[in-house]
Amino acid sequence: MSGAEPGARRGSVVRAAVITGVLGVLLLLPVGAAAQIVLSGSVDDRTQTQSIVVLEPGQYWGNARPVLRARLEHAAQLYREGVAPVVIVTGPQRRAGLERRVLLENGVPESDIVSFDTGTDTVGTLRVIAGVMRDLGWSSATVVTDPAHAARAGATAGELGIDAHLSPTGEGPGAALTSEYVGREVAALLRHHVLTRWSLQPVVTASS
Repeated sequence: MSGAEPGARRGSVVRAAVITGVLGVLLLLPVGAAAQIVLSGSVDDRTQTQSIVVLEPGQYWGNARPVLRARLEHAAQLYREGVAPVVIVTGPQRRAGLERRVLLENGVPESDIVSFDTGTDTVGTLRVIAGVMRDLGWSSATVVTDPAHAARAGATAGELGIDAHLSPTGEGPGAALTSEYVGREVAALLRHHVLTRWSLQPVVTASS
């Protein structure tokens, strides 16, 4: 019996070490996701691309219209600076009139505004946009969204093969990295990395 006790103790030590390691990893994952969100939200990449894609704020808690307007005004600023020659607006078709009106008010010509009925889901929206880009032979896009949402939007676009350049809003509703918004996005980003990403296939290819 005395010979078995050291082995049993070693087994307990190993199990405790494994459990501690697993718990450590589980605790670090949200921290890493939060860091990715903060870093992506601070990026304002104004590299020239082939299109500016304005994501619909469908998951925003509260009145989405002021958030959408802030994104559209930011996209119009990017257009005026020559970042891309066309602005693509997404979301339910019922909002297309509002989106066009805001862009027109901010100096984007009607001929350079394109809208698609994509719904409000990030994955579904970017999958539609990736298909459009593939058909047009485009590969790069400037993605406009809120800072907290930028990391997940960029990760999703990348999985779909889009050469995505992030330019989140810098002011207005939705631009603040509040604990509530970051917390929601941490959960969504972890879900993307653990589950969603494995169901995504490149739509845009390097030859597009």
